Amino acid sequence: MPSNDPASPAMEQYQPNKRRSLRLSLAMSTAQQYTELLITIPSMMIMSRLLTPAEIGVYSVAISFVNVVHMLRDFGTSEYIVQSTSLAGNVARSAFTITLILAWSLAGLLFVASPWIGLFFREEGLGAVLRILCLTYLMLPIGSTVNAMLIREMEFGLRYRINTAQSLVQNVVTIVLAWHGFGYFSPAWGAVAGMATSVAGCFYWAGHYRIRGGFSLEYWRPVLNFGMNKTAGSIMIRLGDSAPDFIIGRLLGFTQVGIFSRGYGLVRMFQGNISGAVGAVVFSEFSQRHRDGSGAGALYLRSITYITGIGWPFLGCAALTAFPVMRIVFGDQWDAAVPILRLLAVQGMFALIVLHFQELFTGTGRVGLATIWVTVWQTLIIISLLATAAFGLIVLSAALIPVTALATLCVMIGITRATEITFSAFLKALLPSFAVALFALVPGGVVRWFYPASPEALWGPMLAVSAVVTAGSLLGGWLVQHPVWLELHGVFAARLGRFRKSGV
Repeated sequence: MPSNDPASPAMEQYQPNKRRSLRLSLAMSTAQQYTELLITIPSMMIMSRLLTPAEIGVYSVAISFVNVVHMLRDFGTSEYIVQSTSLAGNVARSAFTITLILAWSLAGLLFVASPWIGLFFREEGLGAVLRILCLTYLMLPIGSTVNAMLIREMEFGLRYRINTAQSLVQNVVTIVLAWHGFGYFSPAWGAVAGMATSVAGCFYWAGHYRIRGGFSLEYWRPVLNFGMNKTAGSIMIRLGDSAPDFIIGRLLGFTQVGIFSRGYGLVRMFQGNISGAVGAVVFSEFSQRHRDGSGAGALYLRSITYITGIGWPFLGCAALTAFPVMRIVFGDQWDAAVPILRLLAVQGMFALIVLHFQELFTGTGRVGLATIWVTVWQTLIIISLLATAAFGLIVLSAALIPVTALATLCVMIGITRATEITFSAFLKALLPSFAVALFALVPGGVVRWFYPASPEALWGPMLAVSAVVTAGSLLGGWLVQHPVWLELHGVFAARLGRFRKSGV
């Protein structure tokens, strides 16, 4: 067991059983993301009926600003703690101190700048929402450093408790306030309540991983050297993710931001929850293998096979069932987001091909390469958005598909040049998932063609297409022996064996 002091040498010597910890960590991380989906989806359904597209657009722009500034606030200190070969002495305390200084300084700057940001977007309420969200910055340093220690030690069970509590409180507070007419202030105060819950959970469930011993700047140089490279890449990621909200909000208005946000919501939900479950674990494992001196290429390719095997059928099904899903989940006021969802789902399928490349480079100590390729990727996205925004949301969303395909190809080339992974190995890793997607989406498309959804018939067509896609995925997984199928089969066989031994 680890020592009570996370910066002690005893913790450095702690070596979990890798085979068991990797599988268990993936299970716990996946359970956390599915639990958050069970909380978030009903909340989104309710909020889409309580708030207007314009109100959701205001909050979307505000949270985009907060997310961009968040990259400066963290300064890569969390990733530094995870991948550092040693946390002896004042290393962890130095990272925590730098995080605290930056977070509180940026909270003050954002608070002061909020009126001018609202004036730029011609929306006074935007500045007020930003001032509320500044409160989360004051609490973030404690939660982020504890979370980094939990990822380093693959304590995903503790993360499950903390993140589930945070999600529950945040969504409940948001819904209650929206119900009472607080409008776009509702999710802002919900975020503050959720962050306070996260900090409380870190103290209650993971207090022994808290950075102890006061403040220190003894190791500020290595922390800042790592942080400068990491932050540059992180800022580009956030700028690319937030660019649609900024550009659409400034050129087309907040109602269009809300529509785009809802259309992108299902894709973002998959990327943030389902693939996020894998990302947190593989980053920890990449870092562990880097510290051990073993290669991470095989693990990266395996993660790509897993994520595309799940993601391609899921996103393809989202594109096929976009209209009934939007109507059932969000209501008829969001019909304009249906073609946006279809196009962005296709874009997301390309992005999955090189998902977690930042974790691969950062976890293996090549944070500079991660920054370079993130910058290339996001620059292409931002140029595309600026060039097409004036033509409307559909043209903007459609243009993202070839641009993302080009960015994916560039990153693949970068990975093959910097690692032992070859282009043929990439294709070999993707081939089983491609076969599964064909078995799932071709019959799903046929069912949608002959049984289309309409305002009077939503559930039947959606369930029919979803059932066919699921059955096709399972059949394709069995025929090609996809690793996801083998994992599911192994779990089922183990459970069945236990039942038989127990005489049930």
